[in-house]
Amino acid sequence: MTLSLQEQIKKALDLLNKKYLNSPHEKRLNHIMGVAETAKSLAKKYEIDEDRAYLAGLMHDYYRYEDINEMSELLDDEEIKICEEFPILYHNFASAEAYLKLIGNDKEIYEAIKYHTFGKPNMTKLQEIILISDYIEPSRVYKDCIKCRCLVERDLFYTAIYESTKHTIDFVLNEGKNIHPYQYEVLNCYKEKMLDDLLLIIKEALNKVRAQEVKIYETKETSPFYDYIIISTINNTRSSEAIKSYLEDYIIDTPFNIRSTEGEGSSWLLIDLNNVILSIFTKEERDRLDIDKLYSNLRIKESF
Repeated sequence: MTLSLQEQIKKALDLLNKKYLNSPHEKRLNHIMGVAETAKSLAKKYEIDEDRAYLAGLMHDYYRYEDINEMSELLDDEEIKICEEFPILYHNFASAEAYLKLIGNDKEIYEAIKYHTFGKPNMTKLQEIILISDYIEPSRVYKDCIKCRCLVERDLFYTAIYESTKHTIDFVLNEGKNIHPYQYEVLNCYKEKMLDDLLLIIKEALNKVRAQEVKIYETKETSPFYDYIIISTINNTRSSEAIKSYLEDYIIDTPFNIRSTEGEGSSWLLIDLNNVILSIFTKEERDRLDIDKLYSNLRIKESF
């Protein structure tokens, strides 16, 4: 008989308490509950099912300290071969199989558990949430974990995944261990995705000074140097300086940086943020240059 989601959660909690309470590894339960609660909170924030995220968090470390032979009994030959090269994955794969065997059969939850350490290409939001929740849950007190937690709190979700993946790769390399191919795929994927976070920062800066006629042009296909060009109009040069100041403050403790600026105090301020060029014009200067016509052949990603 298929259990309801609430019944699955209750069963998972019962199994965890039985496994970890009054055991040598009881502290692991604090981590598990921290991941589950963090995942539930992020699921609410990103408007996906909170109970499914909570359940995936509960089961992600169900098998953590068991003997390799015991965990191998749950895995197929291909999974065992992968785990022999990357031993950390034994508990991921075995916990996912335990979920199927003991709790439910939701494929998305299963994969969220299975890939919660390294991630995988084309993750769903639930799978992203379990990956980052495992890294940032409150009992994690390492400097890099705290940094990524702050990024998530600032709505820089993709940047947090990129940074956590980068830190994990660096740690594995320092340990002299092998890097799973998925780790580099995830790193490259979220290096691209975190540009959305940078755009979010820029849009907040522009909104703060009530910039007008903002257009975000895509240049990925036409320029080898930039992914986006943003043009906007402000009422006076003080507003453009305020935007620059806001950006400088907000990109602290992120991978983003301002490479250069040109035209400070003038009617056209250009800010080079590496992958993104932001141009801030007075209305007179924008009209004089007819800048919109110059970019008329480019696709507009967003305007406001």
